Amino acid sequence: MTTHPFIKLVLLFCSGIWGSHAIGSEAPLLPDEQSTVLSNTAAAILDNYVYATRAHEIASEVEQWIESDRYSRISERAEFARILTADLLEISGDKHFVVNFNPGFIAERMRLTNVAESEGGSERQMPTTEPAIDWNLWYSTESNFGIPKVEILAGNIGYLKLNFFEPLSIARPTLDAAMALLANSNALIIDLRDNGGGYSPSDAYLASYFFEADFGLWSSTYNRVSDTTSTVSLFSTVTGERYLGRPIYLLIGENTFSLAEKLAYGLKHFGRAQIVGQTSAGAAHAIDITILNDSFFLQVPIERNTHPVTQTDWEGRGVEPTVDALPEQSLVTAHRAALETLIEETAHERIRTIYSEIKAQLGDPPAE
Repeated sequence: MTTHPFIKLVLLFCSGIWGSHAIGSEAPLLPDEQSTVLSNTAAAILDNYVYATRAHEIASEVEQWIESDRYSRISERAEFARILTADLLEISGDKHFVVNFNPGFIAERMRLTNVAESEGGSERQMPTTEPAIDWNLWYSTESNFGIPKVEILAGNIGYLKLNFFEPLSIARPTLDAAMALLANSNALIIDLRDNGGGYSPSDAYLASYFFEADFGLWSSTYNRVSDTTSTVSLFSTVTGERYLGRPIYLLIGENTFSLAEKLAYGLKHFGRAQIVGQTSAGAAHAIDITILNDSFFLQVPIERNTHPVTQTDWEGRGVEPTVDALPEQSLVTAHRAALETLIEETAHERIRTIYSEIKAQLGDPPAE
């Protein structure tokens, strides 16, 4: 999950989609720049990392790297970012720490910051031939707001493939449309195996479909920077019909990350869904961005979650499935489980026969 308006761009930039420089296209990375990046990384962690005590320990170790020859053989900036990210993960155990090499993103962010600061003042902005564009909206639309597939499987089992939680302000109509298509299904499978996170409270809005209107608290969040705790409740109003009294299965795996894990963790510990697959990534912290210089920026974890039932979160542990399954078997395993539940719950022999025939077509579960 995220707390910064540029996080969606960061995720795309990390994949090299826009604005990144090719490896070897610039002058070699010099020791002075390495020292600056390391020093600013240590300072950013010290001031912002969600656990204050651990922040001192991690920052202290990073500062020791400045005087060492740890990175002396690295001359390419992209490689330096990759290795420094791996080192931060190793000493912190926090998968949200990422050092990014992306001058294009930094230049654009600084431009937007300057525009925001100059609004209402006397400074004039240079004209541009490019039309203004909302990049969050553009990327969100290109991915159909994180929903590549909605369908009804055999036995009237709903299937929602959800790969990213886009900002609720723009994703809500698409989420509502998906839930409207699934409203008459007998059970629901939500596939989060490729979901890398996204923007809160889109998770809470989707979860609201699965509980009564007066359910209440979804989670609490502590922010280190502001030293405040905030709460997120489920929505008392959703656009469509609530999905109540029917089984829900969530597919997860090692690529299920951050806000996707929050949805799985929340539904699991509120007893509303079965979790099928493999243990998720274990990245519970929300992030912000710190610019290190004109080439590098750092994703810093600044928030942690508390679930009302467990009084903790999934950081470092991941969400554990209630039903184990290999990635390639998760969907059919959940489909089979949904049919078994319907067979068990129906009082009509003919309907049981129909569901049993569909289950037989899925084949037997793999031998252990």
